[in-house]
Amino acid sequence: MLDPDTQPARAIPCKGFLAGDERIECGLFDVPLDWARPELGRNQLHYTRYCTDPDAEREGTIFVVPTYNPATSPLSLSTPEQMWTITTASSLHNGTGGKYDIVVWTPRGYPARQIGPGLTTPGHTKCFANDEERAGFYRSASKELGIEPVWGERMEFLREQTYEDAKNWLQLQSLMIDGCLQKQNDTILSYLGTAATVRDLVAMADAFDGPGSAVNFWGTDSGALIGEYLLQMFPERAGRVVLQAPKDLQAYLYEDTYETWKRELLHARNTLSHFAETCIKDDRQDCSTYVYDQTLDADGLSMVEHSMFAHARNAYVGWRNALVVDLNNTALTSAFKPVAFGNTTYNAAETLNGLQHVEHLGGWTLSMMPVFCGDKAADYNPEDAAPRMREITALLREDIHLAPLFSSSVFPSLNYLCHLWPVRAVERLTELTGESPATLPVAPLVIQYSANAFARRRPLSHIVPGVKIARSVVQMKFGNSLFNPETCMGNIILDYLREGRLPERAVCYGDPDLDALAKSGPESTSTPVSQWRKFEHSEARSTTIFMLGMAVVAVVMVVLKCRSRRPVELRDEDMAASVPPAVKA
Repeated sequence: MLDPDTQPARAIPCKGFLAGDERIECGLFDVPLDWARPELGRNQLHYTRYCTDPDAEREGTIFVVPTYNPATSPLSLSTPEQMWTITTASSLHNGTGGKYDIVVWTPRGYPARQIGPGLTTPGHTKCFANDEERAGFYRSASKELGIEPVWGERMEFLREQTYEDAKNWLQLQSLMIDGCLQKQNDTILSYLGTAATVRDLVAMADAFDGPGSAVNFWGTDSGALIGEYLLQMFPERAGRVVLQAPKDLQAYLYEDTYETWKRELLHARNTLSHFAETCIKDDRQDCSTYVYDQTLDADGLSMVEHSMFAHARNAYVGWRNALVVDLNNTALTSAFKPVAFGNTTYNAAETLNGLQHVEHLGGWTLSMMPVFCGDKAADYNPEDAAPRMREITALLREDIHLAPLFSSSVFPSLNYLCHLWPVRAVERLTELTGESPATLPVAPLVIQYSANAFARRRPLSHIVPGVKIARSVVQMKFGNSLFNPETCMGNIILDYLREGRLPERAVCYGDPDLDALAKSGPESTSTPVSQWRKFEHSEARSTTIFMLGMAVVAVVMVVLKCRSRRPVELRDEDMAASVPPAVKA
């Protein structure tokens, strides 16, 4: 991989909350832009390392990529590495006896999630320097297309969007992406793929632990995607790999992103609506049945409710509303009875709108579009793009009305408009054969959630295709609280990363009494499971029959990045992955 005579890692001063902490090292790691042609140039990766205890016998490194989904990761002036190190790394460090370095890094092309430029290069793809520049572009583009703007200087629609607005916005987004591409280096954009990131990960393992060492990895959401690629590209190097709330790899590579948007939007709508129906009521007494973290009072629950709704809107809605639009949306205003922010509809809508405005700093960039779209298995074909543009234009007539509780009208965010993105990564996974290229030294651990609003539970054959040994554990309640070794799920993750011990149980109920009784084997017929099975059937029906006025609410957690998952019936394939049929691009 790397020339042993080079020094790829160099320490730099830590900033923010980590400055002055002797246990923590911040640094930059040098990698080539193109692993097949290193003469093309160099990149650098920003990392944070929680170091092994001086008196402990070092056993290696655990590499971590926490969630980078702008919809679910907390906004902070600190980087994701800093935030995760503050909230979680010390617990993991102590739980593993201080024997591992814990390294968190920002992969190439990922948002730095901070004010100002990130230290990883190439970083996220920035289109505008500020709100003023962005507003100016949309003014001039609207004039060019003969469109009368119905939004203000903050790019917030001043009235409920119509189908005509959706058609116009699709054209404007196409022009915006074309204009953004003209500001970028096309060569750089083709090296933002996940395959290149996996080679970066393996290089870091070589440098920190020695050539050929096992790669221990823990990833969540988009971070889990890196682990999924690792198992496909370097199965012989895989050590203890935790995939938490992972993506459906087959859908990620092969499915049309507009169809993915509709499926994920409906799932989020149904999951959060179910949570509203069964938990968020006037007395809020039923929440202990459904919520993983039962320590939140009504005020805390309201704050999480508002925050998660704002995150969901940013994940799935590609335009923003002025406050007056949200106030006139009865589906939204009837959903919230705020406690912490006062008992007025105005305060609820204002809070949601304000949180979305803060989160929308990503509007200056293309978010994860260059990575997600660049990873698509099929080559970009401009002859296919034009007909798909017309098809999506027609589909929007009905689809803008799919989720009125998220917004009076909805439109896909950029990550789901890959027909507009012409750049593909130089190295991609183009075919999943269903055959494991090598025997994994350690079975990967897959953590899923029965009620995650941002991702459905999927069969292991869709997450780790071709991997015959994998263990899946499902949390049966809403919520994914901070890593805590004293909880069922936290204990499972810790035992696996510390000792490689696979869990005997397949389910964590989130209830101390049930978790104490539950072992491996079939699901219990306890009340929580029965209720989740009812939800599974009701959700299938609600994709066409949607109850306006249900509260769209949040998955309870201590920090905004936590999420939950929709329940489905446990199957044999969730105990060990089956081999999928061949899939071709």
